[in-house]
Amino acid sequence: MSKSKKRSKQKAQQKLQAQQPEKRSFQVGDISMEELSGLRMLYSSNAPWSKSGYGVQGSSLLPRLAALMGGTHNVGIFAWYGLEGGIHVVDGFVCYPKMRHPYGNDVIGAHAKDFHANLVISLIDVWVMEDTAKKVAPALWCPWLPIDHCPIPEKVLEALEGAHTPLTYSKWGHALLEDAGVPNRYIAHGIEPAQYRVVEDWEESGERADFVSGFFGIEQENPHISCMVAANKGYPDRKAFQVNVRAWWHFAKDKPHAYLYIHTDPTTALGGIDMPALCKNIGIPDERVIFPDRYQYGKGLPWQFMQQMYNSCNVLIGSTMSEGFGIPIIEAQACGLPVIVTDFSAMPELVRWGSVVSPRDMIWTPMNSWQAWPDWEGVAEALEMAHQEWLDAGRTLPLDKRLMHSKLIHDEFGWDQLVATQWYPFLKDIQPDLPPMECPPYIRAKPSSQQGPGQPTEGPGAQMPAEKGKDTV
Repeated sequence: MSKSKKRSKQKAQQKLQAQQPEKRSFQVGDISMEELSGLRMLYSSNAPWSKSGYGVQGSSLLPRLAALMGGTHNVGIFAWYGLEGGIHVVDGFVCYPKMRHPYGNDVIGAHAKDFHANLVISLIDVWVMEDTAKKVAPALWCPWLPIDHCPIPEKVLEALEGAHTPLTYSKWGHALLEDAGVPNRYIAHGIEPAQYRVVEDWEESGERADFVSGFFGIEQENPHISCMVAANKGYPDRKAFQVNVRAWWHFAKDKPHAYLYIHTDPTTALGGIDMPALCKNIGIPDERVIFPDRYQYGKGLPWQFMQQMYNSCNVLIGSTMSEGFGIPIIEAQACGLPVIVTDFSAMPELVRWGSVVSPRDMIWTPMNSWQAWPDWEGVAEALEMAHQEWLDAGRTLPLDKRLMHSKLIHDEFGWDQLVATQWYPFLKDIQPDLPPMECPPYIRAKPSSQQGPGQPTEGPGAQMPAEKGKDTV
């Protein structure tokens, strides 16, 4: 190469380097993180604006991952639950719609290619997906999945074929998958500590009494309130409403100050239990069991409501057949409540304050594997223990104990901590395996920060065109 050509090449490289934005760094406690380059991710799950468990996870995780990856233009969202009819840009994220298949099996590959993704993360039961690794290739597929049966169903293992790195969100599931010969990484679900926390003056200020009266409709002074937070869908009811409601009434029938709030749709609209019929059959008076307004519940109650609800209750009943994780278990403890869970799947590993109840039996499910059948008598005994602790403390829960357990949950499951200790190392480790991003400039460009929800402008991936002469990746 001639000296003049060499000098020209050096100048071109220097000019290109000068145009590249300086990498940002982030600090979480004593952990330093540097912005990662070369990642373009499509995230496939519930829309982050939905109030489902999966939706809430995405709403907290995606902005943090986008910051690590250089901006929202490098993170696309396939919202197969929550979006139909066209692409939208929401808070800078390009959001792809569902088409025909309820879980997006018909278009996940096309969406990944349209977005020019080199990494696809899915958050859903993996057995509902079909040939995903092949469809999204050359992008790498890393399913973030629940394991909630023992042994792991064959449907799950078959669906994982071709996955680069499965991500399990319970330690129990991580171990089971390793034992089945499938290497994987543990990355937990999380909460926002600023939202799910103990409100220290909630009782003294009279706000609890106002909430209990205004929302629960309970006029009795300082009642004991148990709560369940669980979706009422499908049968057999994985949330074991029939077991837990029966256990609660066995505990509460001689305690006129005891009430039960069940945060769910009480109807059979989603194929679940007819909750009023169940309560009537057990013999529970209507006024002792409270459900949310169906319209408000369906519309999605905000975190402010959930924070106030948890702070107004005294114990969470979460003794289900199985959980891939169990978000209400950590939400409740973060708000200073003890919890009652089944000694199966992910549930025991989440308990910092409360009772772990041995199952009464195991149940064979349509997945051709086993889940637990909770013990109503064991749950009733755990409720008696939680109630006695409440009585011993003067019909309250000790504030110092509430704050201590809340901090334990925040320190382990707070989102900043999870991203720094689990997501960031994973993304760094996977970087060398990712295929290079091969995006034309109008794809690589960052969407306008002024564009809100609505139909984006032209170009595959629905990205905003780059400013002339600028390349923002």
